[in-house]
Order: sequence, then structure tokens, then C-alpha cells
Amino acid sequence: MIAKVTPLIRLPSSTDVFDYFVPDELRQSVLPGSLVRIPFRASKVAGVVLDVAPAQERTGFRARPVDSVIGSEPVLTASQLALIQEFSAYYFVTRGSVARLMVPERPERASPRSPSLVRRGRGGGNDVPFSVSSSQLLQLKKAAASISSARFLTIQDVSSFVWLLLHLIKQGEQSQLLVLVPTLDMIDGIAGSVHKMCSDELAVIHSRLSLGQYWNAYQNIMAGSARVILSTRQGVFLPIRENSHIIFFDATSEDFKQYDQHPKYDSRIVASWLASITESKLLFASSSEIIAEQRTTPLLFPPARGQKLSVSLVDMKNEMSRRDFSAIAGATLEAIQETLSQHKKAVVIALREEPPLNPPLGKGGRRGGVSVKSILEILTQELKNCKVSASEEQFQVLVATPRVLEGLKLSSERSSLGLLVCASIEPMLAIPDYRSPERVYYRLKHWQMLAQELGFGRIILQSYSPDSLAVRAFAYGEFEAFAADELASRRELSYPPFSKLVKLSYRGKDGKAAGELKRRLPNATGPFTDHSNRQSLLIKLPPNAQLPDLWDVSPDWAIDRDPENVL
Repeated sequence: MIAKVTPLIRLPSSTDVFDYFVPDELRQSVLPGSLVRIPFRASKVAGVVLDVAPAQERTGFRARPVDSVIGSEPVLTASQLALIQEFSAYYFVTRGSVARLMVPERPERASPRSPSLVRRGRGGGNDVPFSVSSSQLLQLKKAAASISSARFLTIQDVSSFVWLLLHLIKQGEQSQLLVLVPTLDMIDGIAGSVHKMCSDELAVIHSRLSLGQYWNAYQNIMAGSARVILSTRQGVFLPIRENSHIIFFDATSEDFKQYDQHPKYDSRIVASWLASITESKLLFASSSEIIAEQRTTPLLFPPARGQKLSVSLVDMKNEMSRRDFSAIAGATLEAIQETLSQHKKAVVIALREEPPLNPPLGKGGRRGGVSVKSILEILTQELKNCKVSASEEQFQVLVATPRVLEGLKLSSERSSLGLLVCASIEPMLAIPDYRSPERVYYRLKHWQMLAQELGFGRIILQSYSPDSLAVRAFAYGEFEAFAADELASRRELSYPPFSKLVKLSYRGKDGKAAGELKRRLPNATGPFTDHSNRQSLLIKLPPNAQLPDLWDVSPDWAIDRDPENVL
């Protein structure tokens, strides 16, 4: 018998599986998914069996024998093996490279399965207080009863989402509950409440776990003793059981796409395969409707509390004509002062820490642009006898990047927060990509949801592009007009959802490589230099067209299917 094994060591992504002979005494224990020790080069390493065959298919060499089996149970389930096949075919990567991505590294002294691996901080919870008003309970329960028929869920605050998780845990109709969260900060915020309800059945998965922590959590998930799993995007590779629930929080986040390593997978796509393979429920929860060719009808989940959050737009394009122009408009400054007079605090967010190069001159001859640093300077000068700070510790007016909202770090200030100011959204709008307006809308709606959770009463958006349909969709609720315009533009230019895209980025040193590959791919455009200063090609095809065979493309080319950014 021959085992198809991929070594679990750092190897080129093009490396697949190797044939190993299975001695008679190991035939009963070497199965697909088994962890084995194999001779590889001059040493013995761990590997995982992806398949077995009655005989060696390739001749001309003698297969080396499997040395031993590690552990009494396979480390990959049948569902994971099926997922490897789907992933490999879609992303043009070998099964071996997918398995190496999926299988956790086994510590030398693996301990028995432990009930819980949750620790305080960094995945252990920050004791963020989530609450639901009694007046909202009936509406929440009614909405929760409709979850079984929903695919998309629009949430208005984090407390209602946490309430839904706790409700599903209590009902216990699913084998396991896998909740995918885009950032570790937000996992930190949510984990504490979930931990209080099911500490012995909770696993938290993220890249900062130690080898032992990750291995034990993985084993608990495989055994079914971890019934609730909070994870970043890598959670789509976990050994969840059939009839589970897979829920994305902030499903429109770019962080669900792997963008800095190969393979560049989208965990939302991978989750759809996982849900199909395991016959599990898949739910995408976000703070906004999504732009799609076929209009989706999301289930609108009620807020946990009844307070209203108003949104207003300040036209910075008009402000720029004023002689005393400032990055903080006069109307915004008045709103901050009014908030302070009500003994409430204001938060101003800017996308940049430092000002851009050669920013325009502002009030008083200051050359600051829109940044945390420049706004701190402006507000410190304008607001006398007021604590204007870039620190979350003590402030009356806090100036920071949007990250201050993530993980609900300001939850201890919930009762005292009054005004949230978005100083400018233009750096995101200016990104030369067909999805930039869509991303802007999703981020603004996400910040609105976090502001609702943190108890803000008002949001002011300062925009130098007040006529942008993305800005108007957020400020005035004109989503349908925005979505229709976006879809019409994409149809005309043949962008998704009216096409499928594959981006190929060259990582080698051959100056002629891009031109040579383009001649082989008649549907490729380019080459162009992307944001990473790499020569790239873009394949654009109709949705039902067959992609060209990219399996024989040099490993020097990174293949990005469904790229988040074209450039």
C-alpha cells in the first residue's frame, strides 16, 4: 500500500505529495488524514496522509517506508480532506500546500485534550459590557426565530449580535457554532461574554496562540468538546462537525481575504464550501446591505437598546472656499463645543496618524492636512481649558485612528460619549480601484454600528466629496441609488459580479516574464505595476467562462483569484 503524504515543514507552495510505502504492521492505522513520521531528505519529519493507493503509480524509484504513525486519531477529517480538494482546484494550489496550511504543528510534548484554552486578553475577553434593554427582548427573540431561513443578517450594534450568539448557544440545535471575526481586537471584545456562558466549551483560535494552545484547541474542536469557536479567518480550516452553524461577524470586512501570503484565499468563499460539505448553516452578519447583482433581502436584526444615533454630513468642499479654512469645519467645531457643554465627550477619527506630504495651507497658515497629528494641533488651539488627547486614558476630546473603535476599547466611557467625528474619508475614496466606493460605504456603516454600541448620540462625517453616492448612501440612506449606480458602472466595464477576475503578480527577476506569460493568456491585460511595485497581469472573463489552465504557471507568479484590489 502506498500513502500520499505531504511533509509538514516549510516547502515551496508548488510542492504536493510524495509516495511512501506503508509497512504491513501499519496498514490498519495509516488512513487519509493520519499524522505520520516519514524520512524526508536526511531527517525524519511529520507529514499528513492525504490519500492511499494500492500500488505505486510512478515508477523509476522505490518509495521509502512510513516510519510510524503519530497519535491514535487522524488530524484531518473527511470533511477537511474534501475541502482541500475544493480549495486546490479553485485557487490553483497543490493539495499538499493546502494541507500544510490546515494542519496545526504538533508540539513535541502534546498534552491530553483540555476543556478550555481561553485566557484573559488577546482572545480571552476584555469584559466588555454588553446589555439588552427589556423592551427589545421580544423583538430580538422574534428575529432570532427567523434565523434558520436567513443567509444575510443586518446588525445595528454588537450587543444584539452577542445576544444572538448566546441565544444560539442556549438553544443548542447546532453541533458546533463557528463564529468568524475579522480582527483579534474584536474577538477580544466578544470573547468575555461568551466565556461566561460556556467557558468549558469555548475555543478561541488566532495566530498568536502558542503551539500547545493551538494544538489543544484544535483537538477539542475535532473531538466536539469545543462547541463554540471564535476565530479569525483561519477558522474555515478547522475540523468542525456536520450540522454546525458558521457565522461571519462584519462579513464585508477586507480582513476576511488573505492578502499578504500565498495562497490568497477569501474565507467567505471557503466557508461556503465548508458549509456545503458539512451540511451546516452559513450566515453573513454585517452592518449594511451588500452590493450584489441579485438584490439580497437581509434579515434586519433589532438593536439591543432603543437609543437613536443621528448622522449628519459637513460639506468640506464648500468649506475650502472660506478664508479661515480648517481641517475641522466651523460647524463641526460648534458641535464639539456643544457636546462638551453637555458634559459629554467627543471622539475625532482620522485615517492617518501623520499628515500627507505637501498638504494644503489651512487656518493660520498651518500646513497640516487631515491626520491625527494635525487635528490635535487644531483642536488644542481652538478648545481652551479642554483635555484634547490622542490617548484613551484621559480625555474630553479624543483624536485617534478608527482602530480606537475596534474591540470596543472605549466601552468604559459608554455613558459619557456624545459625538463621533469622521474627519475625512477621502484617502479611501481616492484609492484607484473599482471597489473603493463600496469599501467606503461598508466601513462607514461599520463605524456607525460601533458608535451605536458605544452609546454615541451623533456622528458627523466631514467629506470633501459630498456628492459621492457612497457618502450620500451613508449620510442620507440612499443605498439603492448607490448600489444601482455601482452595478451599472461595473456592468459597463465588465467588473464583478459581471465577470470573474484573476490577478497574477510576478515575484521573480526576469524582466521579460510578464510579456511572455501574457502571450500565453489571450484574456490577460497588462502588464502593470501594482501597489507592491510588482509587474502584474489581470485576467477578466465572463462569469460562466472557463478559466485558463494556470497550473503550469511558474511559482514566481502569485495567483490571486477574486482580488480585493486590482492595482
